Amino acid sequence: MINKNLILNTKFLAKIIILLGILYYLGTKLNIYQYISTLEAYSSKISILIVLILGTLIFLDISLELIRRFFEKKGELRDYPVFASVFKYTTWFIAGLIAISLLYEGVGSLVMSLGLMGAALTFALQRPIMNFAGWVNLVLTRPFKINDRIYIKDIGMGDVYKIDTMHIHLREVVGEPTGRNLIIPNAYVLTNAITNYTKGSSYIWDNVTVAITYESNWRKAEKLVFEACDEVVGCMMRELAEVWKDKPRLFARAKLCDKPLIRMKFLDRGIEIKVRYLVDAFEWADVKTKIIENILTKFEKEEDVEIAYPHMEVIHRPKDELTSKLREISKK
Repeated sequence: MINKNLILNTKFLAKIIILLGILYYLGTKLNIYQYISTLEAYSSKISILIVLILGTLIFLDISLELIRRFFEKKGELRDYPVFASVFKYTTWFIAGLIAISLLYEGVGSLVMSLGLMGAALTFALQRPIMNFAGWVNLVLTRPFKINDRIYIKDIGMGDVYKIDTMHIHLREVVGEPTGRNLIIPNAYVLTNAITNYTKGSSYIWDNVTVAITYESNWRKAEKLVFEACDEVVGCMMRELAEVWKDKPRLFARAKLCDKPLIRMKFLDRGIEIKVRYLVDAFEWADVKTKIIENILTKFEKEEDVEIAYPHMEVIHRPKDELTSKLREISKK
C-alpha cells in the first residue's frame, strides 16, 4: 500500500519544481535580471526597511504580550482588543514616518506638512481625543468598574453598566434608581472628582438623625434610637465584623464596629441624636426607611420623648392690659 505522506510530499516537490521553471522562463523572456543590478544600488535602503519592519514586529509582539498580561492581571480582558488595536495602528504609523525619513532625502517639507496636518486634526478632534485619553486613564487606573455605584461631581450618582472608548454609561440613582441613563464623556473624569461607593466593599457608613426637645428624657431617647437601628442592621454588622477582623484594612487606624454608633449634639431647638451604621450601598434607601419607621414607632409609645421641630411661640395679651402697660411706660 502506497504511503499517503509520500504522495503528498511528491506532489509538493513537483509544484516547487514547476514554479521554479516558470520563474526561470519569465526571467529569461522578460530580461528581469537586468533589474537586479538596479536593486543592488538600493540594497542599503532595503536592508534598513527590512530591519525596521522586523524590529516593529518584534516590538509589537513583546509589547502586546505585556499589555495582555496587564489586562489579565487587572481582570479586564474585554478592554484588551480595543487597546491593542489602537496601539498597533499607532506603532505602525510612527514606523511609517521613520521609514519615510530614512529612505528618502529631502523629505523635511513632507514631514513638516504631515506634522501640521496632525496638529490641525488634533485641534479639530480634541474632544474625541480627550475622551479617548480619559478611557485610557480609566483602563490603567481603574477608579471604578462595571456594576460599581459611583458619584461624579456636578453629574450625580449612578450604577456603571458600560464603559466604551468615548463615554461612561450610568443608570441614575437618586436615593433609588430613576430609570434614566446618564451618558458622560470620558474626558469629564480627567478633571472632576469621582466617589466610588463600592470599591473594595459594597458596604458604606450611613446615618439617621432625629432631634428631641430639651424637656424629653434624652437617655431613653438615645436607647430607643440605638435599639431601632440595631434591630435592622445589628446582625449584619456583627457578621461583617467577624468576617473582616482578620483581613488587612486600608487604613491602619480604622476600627471595626459590630454595632451602631450614637452621636449627639446641641441644637437651638433641642438635642440631636445621630445613629451611624453600615449598610450595603445598593440597599441604603430601604434600610434607612426601616430604621426611621422603627424610631417613630418607639417614640410614639413614650410620653416623655418628643420630637423637636422649628416653631414660634406667640403670647396673646388682652387690649386693656396692653393699653395700661403703655400708659405706665409713658408716665415714666
